[in-house]
Amino acid sequence: MSLIAQQTNPETPSPSISDNAVLDEFEIPFGQWIDQAVDWTENNLEPVLNIIEWPFDQLISVIVVDTLKAVSWVWVALAFFVIGTLSRNLKVGTFAAIGLGICGILGNAYWIQTAATIGFIGVAVFLCAIIGIPLGIACGRIDGVWNTVRPVLDAMQVVHSFVYMLPFVYFFGIGEVSATMVTMVFALPPLVRLTNLGIRQVPSDVVEASRAYGAPERRVLFDVQFPLARPAIMTGINQTLLLAISMLAIAAIMGAGGLGTLLFRAIQNQDVAAGGASGLAFFLVAVILDRISQRDGDESGGLLKRIRLAWAHRRDPETLLKTHEPNKAPAESDIDYGKIASISSSERVPMVITAAGALLTVLSVLLPWTSGGGFLSAYGRRTDETLVGESFNGLAASGGSWVGILVAVLGSFVLLSVAITSLSPGRGPRWLTADGAVIAALAVSVMMAAYFLARPSHLAVGQNTGSGAILALIGSVIATIGAVWWIQHAPHSPLHPISDNFSWGQVFGAVAASLLIGVGAISIWSYDIRGDVIITPEVQAQIDDLLAKSELDPRQSSVYGAQVSTIYNSLKRSDKILISGTSSEGTSLGTWAYVTSLVALGSTLLAAGVMSTTERFRWRWNTITAGFGAGIVCIAFAWIATHVRSADDNYFSGVGSFLVLVGGVVLVSTTLPVLREFRRAKIFKDTDDETTLPRNPITAV
Repeated sequence: MSLIAQQTNPETPSPSISDNAVLDEFEIPFGQWIDQAVDWTENNLEPVLNIIEWPFDQLISVIVVDTLKAVSWVWVALAFFVIGTLSRNLKVGTFAAIGLGICGILGNAYWIQTAATIGFIGVAVFLCAIIGIPLGIACGRIDGVWNTVRPVLDAMQVVHSFVYMLPFVYFFGIGEVSATMVTMVFALPPLVRLTNLGIRQVPSDVVEASRAYGAPERRVLFDVQFPLARPAIMTGINQTLLLAISMLAIAAIMGAGGLGTLLFRAIQNQDVAAGGASGLAFFLVAVILDRISQRDGDESGGLLKRIRLAWAHRRDPETLLKTHEPNKAPAESDIDYGKIASISSSERVPMVITAAGALLTVLSVLLPWTSGGGFLSAYGRRTDETLVGESFNGLAASGGSWVGILVAVLGSFVLLSVAITSLSPGRGPRWLTADGAVIAALAVSVMMAAYFLARPSHLAVGQNTGSGAILALIGSVIATIGAVWWIQHAPHSPLHPISDNFSWGQVFGAVAASLLIGVGAISIWSYDIRGDVIITPEVQAQIDDLLAKSELDPRQSSVYGAQVSTIYNSLKRSDKILISGTSSEGTSLGTWAYVTSLVALGSTLLAAGVMSTTERFRWRWNTITAGFGAGIVCIAFAWIATHVRSADDNYFSGVGSFLVLVGGVVLVSTTLPVLREFRRAKIFKDTDDETTLPRNPITAV
């Protein structure tokens, strides 16, 4: 059986319809039709295309180029602190500022792309809100509009983004404008659907009652339907933002710039360092924007889970709305039973001792900490090799550096805890209490002990310990003793009863943290690829002798110069120098961090209930365990931050210090379930014998 089709050669018979070659006989010029349509549109509808492109181009220019990229990263971080605090709470605002600060200290190139990413997502979500919310309201109020829009939304989500990416590239070219448009097409439907659902879920009797009282439709919408639909609309904005984040890789392919471009380039070049840094910045930006855009009370999981749910339910985002709020236990502030326990005479003495020790630690940073170069900074900075006879205080880069800064911050925290508890017991911030003072004071003691046990750099000449560092150690020990004594007498009790079973989960978590810290201790702490020259005093004397001979005998200066060059070349380092946290060539901070983790493992057993499962016993030992964990975090953080602050180019802190820092955070996190439950107790009068008993309001209820 033959099929009549266009034949290029009349002498060649047409192929059978069952032959796949027959497919080549048809020439349906669909691609040509599209090409002709694009050409016609460009030639005849250029003003329309310019009108469509204008808001995208202007917003990107104003927000990204003229604002975020031009303004200092400090001001952007502060702006997000204000935005996060006003839109959510102080915790979210602080996290946003710190997260953007981390993106900034990764380097200027990463910050520029971070700013571009924030601006790109902001423009896309803003335009989605401008279009999606009014369209969703129209869909919710007019059935005909919804019936027309719904199949369009289905098509926008079913068709792959690569397909509708093509016309935008054809009409608007490669760049941020076309990438923003593609992102909008993909991210807009959830906002329209959820706005429509929110309007339709407003109780009809409420709407009818407002109309019965004579409210015009404008007021019905803005005073009744819109406020009641706000949770659904806010969820829609959050889902739109998550889908916009998931499109950053496509935007990078389209030349939009941002962190997606850095990630794409790192994958192409197999650059692990660039991929890790840009991946961290990408993650922080995504979490910050997600947390800021969440509606109040929305705790549906972490960022990865939320993006996965947004992607999985992009066609039915209505299922992500909570139909009811879970039952919540009454907050302590909602129950006004009893009186918060006042400061007893047995508390005053340890509080005074704690405050005295903390004051010494704070004052210590103003005194000399080192002379002849910094104990930690000298490992990564050649300047410290020439600071013979000079002394530095605890805040100087060649003094205590970040060890001194942490001493000042944590010492001030302990002082503030004592002051607030003295003035207003039980009414201040949660952690400015007895257990918070123990954690901060013990962290300083652990860090200062490791500082003195660490090996100072042999590169700095005449390096000595100053009186400030000694005073910081003495003050931290005094503060720790006073704070531990304080929690023995502080009347704290749990909000809810603590299980009297042995906490195996806490022990397993502490073991995992200890293993992680052990791996970090034997891993790299110093990564030195400076390739410069190490000149010891002996070598310098030899060079000076040759230079002196050259001056005395100018005819032999070339010979002496060649000898000096030979010495420099023999000392020049070309290989990577990797030093672990336990190596004798380094500080051995990893060793002392691991020893601290073993001690913390012992305190964890007590905190988990190995000797007693009483609530206060477990609270006290969980507090001490958290102090050891915080001390490990301070050791690793001080090492990393010191070299971020002052190290030469091509000298870096190693991954081992980062692993130790993470291990310390994990160790602290194992104690939080118990510590979060405890507050200063209240005094209740027993109705039978008229005696007063310290209890917690929630427990009493």
